[in-house]
Amino acid sequence: MADRFFRLVELIFTAYAVPALLVPLVWLVRRLFRGHRSGTRETADGLNRAVAAYGIVLLAWVGAWVALVLGVPFERGGRVAGAIFWIAYGFLNFGLAWLLVRFTAGYGDLPEGDSRDRLFVRLLSAILVQPVGTACAFAVLYRIMGVVYHLKVPGLTAVQEGI
Repeated sequence: MADRFFRLVELIFTAYAVPALLVPLVWLVRRLFRGHRSGTRETADGLNRAVAAYGIVLLAWVGAWVALVLGVPFERGGRVAGAIFWIAYGFLNFGLAWLLVRFTAGYGDLPEGDSRDRLFVRLLSAILVQPVGTACAFAVLYRIMGVVYHLKVPGLTAVQEGI
């Protein structure tokens, strides 16, 4: 049970930590490319397209995992397949970071209403399914890299130390 719990914590931490570490980079890149257009506002359609783009990348990872379960030998692709899937993993994390930056910058300017509420639910959905995409990515990447994931977590012993 300790191994499964540790893997779950590791998965959830990685699913959110990697995009969180990319947020400053995404913000900086966005700021550099939008420098002269700082007056343009985010639209609900633009944010919906960002959520849809992230969803497509996530569904591609779920599809890759389903193909892996069905027996598609991704590892035969060698280094090229490894590079492609690592880039796709980067897109998954970069997509969530990009989504977070865009929402932070533009969601407050949207008019109140049902479309704004639906957009917020879509953002929450994207955040909640990020660990699923990460789990699918890990499974595929482990297979491609030929890694068998045997995690051995040593038990924590109680140590009595005085001050």
